[in-house]
Amino acid sequence: MRRLITIATLAFAHSLRADSVALTDGGRALLPVVIQDEPLRPMAEELAVMLERITGARFEIQSSGEPRGLFLGLTPGDVPPTEREDYTMRSEKDRLVIVGRTSAAVEHAVWDLLHRCGFRQFFPGKKWEIVPRTPTLSVDVDVKESPDYHARRIWAGFGVLKEREAVCAEWNRRNRATSGIQLSSGHAYDGMLHRNEKEFAAHPEYLALVNGERRKPKFCIANNGLRKLVIADALAQFAAKPELDSISCDPSDGGGWCECAECAKIGSVTDRALLLANEVAEAVNKAHPGRIIGMYAYNEHSPPPSIEAHPQVVISVATGFIRGGYTIDQLLAGWNAKARTLGIREYYSVSTWDRDLPGASRGSNIGYLRTTIPHFHSQGARYMSAEASDNAGPNGLGCYLAARMLWDVKEADQIEALVDDFFDKSFGAAREPMWEFYTLLDGTKKSALSDDLIGRMWRQLDAARALTKDGATLARLDDLALYTHYCGLYLDYSSAAGKERQAAFEALFRFLWRTRHTGMVHTKALWRDIPNRDKTVQLPPLARYSDPDATNPWKSDELFTRDQITAMVRDGIERRKLLDFEPVSFSMNLVPASKLKLPTMPRGNAGLYLRGVRDFWTWTDKEPATLTLGGTAGIIYQNRGTAKLELYPLAEAESKSVAHLEIEPDKQKHELKLETKFPGLHRLEVSDSGQGTLITWPDSTPMTVVSSTEQPAKLHGRWHLYFYVPKGTAVIGGFAEGEGFLLDPAGKTAHTFAAKPGYFSVKVPAGQDGQLWSFKHSGGNRLLMTVPPCLARDASELLLPEEVVEKDVP
Repeated sequence: MRRLITIATLAFAHSLRADSVALTDGGRALLPVVIQDEPLRPMAEELAVMLERITGARFEIQSSGEPRGLFLGLTPGDVPPTEREDYTMRSEKDRLVIVGRTSAAVEHAVWDLLHRCGFRQFFPGKKWEIVPRTPTLSVDVDVKESPDYHARRIWAGFGVLKEREAVCAEWNRRNRATSGIQLSSGHAYDGMLHRNEKEFAAHPEYLALVNGERRKPKFCIANNGLRKLVIADALAQFAAKPELDSISCDPSDGGGWCECAECAKIGSVTDRALLLANEVAEAVNKAHPGRIIGMYAYNEHSPPPSIEAHPQVVISVATGFIRGGYTIDQLLAGWNAKARTLGIREYYSVSTWDRDLPGASRGSNIGYLRTTIPHFHSQGARYMSAEASDNAGPNGLGCYLAARMLWDVKEADQIEALVDDFFDKSFGAAREPMWEFYTLLDGTKKSALSDDLIGRMWRQLDAARALTKDGATLARLDDLALYTHYCGLYLDYSSAAGKERQAAFEALFRFLWRTRHTGMVHTKALWRDIPNRDKTVQLPPLARYSDPDATNPWKSDELFTRDQITAMVRDGIERRKLLDFEPVSFSMNLVPASKLKLPTMPRGNAGLYLRGVRDFWTWTDKEPATLTLGGTAGIIYQNRGTAKLELYPLAEAESKSVAHLEIEPDKQKHELKLETKFPGLHRLEVSDSGQGTLITWPDSTPMTVVSSTEQPAKLHGRWHLYFYVPKGTAVIGGFAEGEGFLLDPAGKTAHTFAAKPGYFSVKVPAGQDGQLWSFKHSGGNRLLMTVPPCLARDASELLLPEEVVEKDVP
């Protein structure tokens, strides 16, 4: 009867016009918090505590079926899984009514209400709570909320430290970064093998046939007995835990797929994996209707299938480890045509890849996040599983924004307002220098890790500290100062060698443990992973991550004091020097350098191969023309599809490619011919999904690589390329990572590059401008910033900005 009364009353209430409701007046509560049922008491208690922190008012908690006061209620009846997180929130003159489909939905509504009252939990932990002081508080709201993504998991690879588990879980709840449907999609074959050891031991024919032997961890999916075993295993999982929404049927990681003739008859690797998942879904849904079978589109089973997915199979498309030469949009389109519902398996931060450095991960790339989250949703994605790290230093802001957008993709249109809100509430009077600080962390335009970058970070923090005396703001600045110090320690470690590297490694690790409570960097991941990968350093006895803290010689619980952090800021400004040159901009209107009549020099080389996407710039004097090249693909990997070439004439009005070729990844050299009907400048784009591709061309063919801060060229192996120093240039400035030499026009060494990445500036002696200089025996990148960033094997192949050629022509 109580439920019926509530429904009728709410229906009547919703017909009225929403109005503002006063919750407190001068620190006095005007309404009680009223719960419909006891399961809602924890939410009511948390709401009352938070409102007291905001207003100073104590809120009484009452129970009633009548929607009065600040009411928390539930709708009756069965709740479809896709509606578990839905809620309504409506204010009227004398009450605020929150009704959720489930308790989880009511909890979301509570934190939504507190957000509207000014509360924020930007990063995990007390320091990053924003609790406004508002003794008199009113609310005017009328919303019906439902998340755009059913699952919004942002989780830490390697896990989080035990002492960080509670604050990280709290951050997820307070930012609604949870899941209404628990989708399981992780690698599952290993678990099946473990749970059914006896059956697999008795039936080795269930395992994949590889090089004539039956091997784990892949299956012979053509085997009917194997498929029945996997189905039985799935049914047993649901029988043991009826509350499960889903189980995974995703293959184990890596290769090793069955090579038997019967499996080949099924079709592609993707078809085989999906066939097994389909049969499991069919059997499971007969016994447990509505349950989901999860699977990734990942690695060798990332290409779209030729068969339809069962309606209850959800495919989560991985945004990394893509095979077959597909783009992410091509995968989404291909899978969307075969599956009813998609998910996304994202990589916001992977410690092994980014090491918590500024701008190094997708989680710090605000432009990427605001583009992809709505885009994936528009392509049918309804589940997000984003691997991240417990590293609020570089990625905290990005993860906060991602959580907002995953609930409501339209928040992508409000990113500027959300970012402004972050700076206003987190830093107050210090917002301007902190805006500059976070610009240095934004992966949208990543800056190379260097003394210059870290020096700029220190200087912005110093300016911010001078603008505030607020204790909460200073505590947040302290956290970010500790993060900046980590960046300097990592730069020193990663660029050192021998005894100096071991000493820098120890300094880094001792610092990591003392700052682990801040969550600025992912201490657990770094401590577990770096020693396993870097064999040039070593931990002392009893200093492994798993060793007890009490006996670990590198673990200390001593916290850094404000005075110590202030000293870090001063030392950072002193040690980390800034650029001593002014960057110069050049156009991309490139023309042959032949008018400059540059001398003939020994021909250089462009390295061993390219990986990923590389642009070459070339030139045709007359049309039609044929560009003849040599191409070898699959140098490193042979399972990532073909390497693709596109030829774009700059004169083509719609910027379309006029020639397309593909190279098989067979490690063999192929002759390539690309036809064009346009004269002048062309851009040759080569993309190979990171498999390793070598492109060659006849001597004296115009062929230039651009390597600037905006368009860095990743060159592999040792290379020797020339560049032009325009007349009047006083300094050659740029960024370098990796060893090598800078040679002057006479071929003499003008500068030697060390392994440590950083900016360089070399004065141009009188008479050595207007000539070719070169990078020789270079390993790593060179980004030119004061001269045209155009690199070529010799003068006959060099293209330069037209304005430079016209100015310097004899």
